[in-house]
Amino acid sequence: MITLLREVGKLLFQFKKVHKSYGIQKIFRDLDFCLQRGTFSILTGASGSGKTTLFRLLCGVEKPTAGEIHFLGRRLVEHSPVHLRNIGFIFQSPRGLFDRTVFENVALPLMVDRVPRPEIESRVMAWLDDLGLRHRVKSKYGDLSGGEIQKLEFARAMIRRPRLVLADEPTAHLDAIQSDLLLDILWEHYRNGASVFISTHHPPKFHHPSILRYHIEDQQIRQLSSEEVHIPRLGEESSVQKKLELER
Repeated sequence: MITLLREVGKLLFQFKKVHKSYGIQKIFRDLDFCLQRGTFSILTGASGSGKTTLFRLLCGVEKPTAGEIHFLGRRLVEHSPVHLRNIGFIFQSPRGLFDRTVFENVALPLMVDRVPRPEIESRVMAWLDDLGLRHRVKSKYGDLSGGEIQKLEFARAMIRRPRLVLADEPTAHLDAIQSDLLLDILWEHYRNGASVFISTHHPPKFHHPSILRYHIEDQQIRQLSSEEVHIPRLGEESSVQKKLELER
């Protein structure tokens, strides 16, 4: 049985000479990349640079053209679905059941785990309250707006209280206030012992010394130095940034 308890410095994922291509289009070439356990990490890169492909490789949806991906010291393909239940995946594309309600979609992971009905109702409603979706509890997934779907996908990924969160553009369809809300939740989840790795097309508007930043460019991933990290100008701070300043 795997454990994802926070142990900073130990490897979660390790890419070893990974190549990934679609026909003649090369996404990654000879990629060596490590993601550490117990970190809050942010990945940036231009559209089409390979951010979504990287997350699909991390969750096993895509296979590398060549090379190996290791998760907790073992090849990713050797892990069973049961072992991966401690991971919360947030994808860009909708993955809900269009003919089921908001409640049923968020509750699905807990139903699979055979969690007692009263606990399911309590946890689902708490998430719907936090994300402003309570009024949509009986709505069908297919009737939701893009932003509402993104918040539902977020709630379903977090409902198991995962020890690792992999989030590909989790705020892409949200306004600034809703984006800050989700980032607040991810930061609190990290502070409670989880590992968090998110991608974004736009550099985040908050900074903290413990956050690791990576950038995709020219089929490679590199860690950004502190000098390369944009520090917001006065008036640009998000609610997350204000909270981080108070913590220092």
